Amino acid sequence: MSNNTVTNAVVVNNTNNENMVNNNSEVATPNAEETPFRTVKAQIQGEVQDIILARHKYSMEGLKASQQKQLELIDKSKMLGVIFHLATAEVFYEAGIALRDLDNNEIPAGTENVFVPVETADTFYRFTIDDVLENVEVHTFANVQEFAEVTGTTTLFSRGLTSKEKIGVAALATNDEVCNAIFDLALEGNMPASTAQLYLGVQVKGVTTAMMATGYKPKDIEGLGRTYAEAKELFERVSAVFGVNEAKKRYAVRAINYLQKSEGISLEQIHNALETIPANEVAKAKLMNCGEKETCIVTVLLIWIKSQENKRMFVPAA
Repeated sequence: MSNNTVTNAVVVNNTNNENMVNNNSEVATPNAEETPFRTVKAQIQGEVQDIILARHKYSMEGLKASQQKQLELIDKSKMLGVIFHLATAEVFYEAGIALRDLDNNEIPAGTENVFVPVETADTFYRFTIDDVLENVEVHTFANVQEFAEVTGTTTLFSRGLTSKEKIGVAALATNDEVCNAIFDLALEGNMPASTAQLYLGVQVKGVTTAMMATGYKPKDIEGLGRTYAEAKELFERVSAVFGVNEAKKRYAVRAINYLQKSEGISLEQIHNALETIPANEVAKAKLMNCGEKETCIVTVLLIWIKSQENKRMFVPAA
């Protein structure tokens, strides 16, 4: 990579404005009244200006309508500040890559005050929701390859929270019994949060978890279907029968939940079946060719439970 990545960079609105850098870069002051393109406000060189943000065919996807609705429920004052990285637009025109404004209008080459966002995990959506883009850095790249290399290198290990981590944040933010139970079981059993929910007999939607992580607690959140102790015991029994690795997956516990809800099998009957079913029957459940893995498990467990009930029915009285 050449040294042009941050050559002519303009770093603005740093804390206390003590570290403002201007390497002889000239950023023109736009006049919002003269441009037909949609603009946003950005603080550049200490001045709030109207600039045109340009998107291209390689840009990250924006927020979905459902995510936009989530934004209406959060307290934006709790969002930490970010650095907004912008690239000058010339290299995109040189590469023949069309640029469009936020309303999807094509921006012709030569248009002034056009900047291309360098999108990262924590900024791609903030470009359009922050009232003013603060902490802005403007970069002049040698070419679009360098722009891409910088984006890819910066975001190499970027990720969002895992489902387990989101549940943990939600538990901390709300002290909710359900979230705490899911997180604790997932942590103790070293399993995905989705599997922990199945053992606890509860389903918390991802969108609900995400909102609870912001401190929002819905009034109609579902309660636990099993106590923590019951869920832990069930996990231990499934681990003993099917193996720990299988128990951490969804198949066996989904089969058990189906037997309870759809076949009226009690948790006690499930435990008895797990205690008495022979190893060869378990192996059969793993090897059967019946489409869905949990369907195989349901079939074998149900046959075993019914056979045990029939034996008890015909045991002669002493």
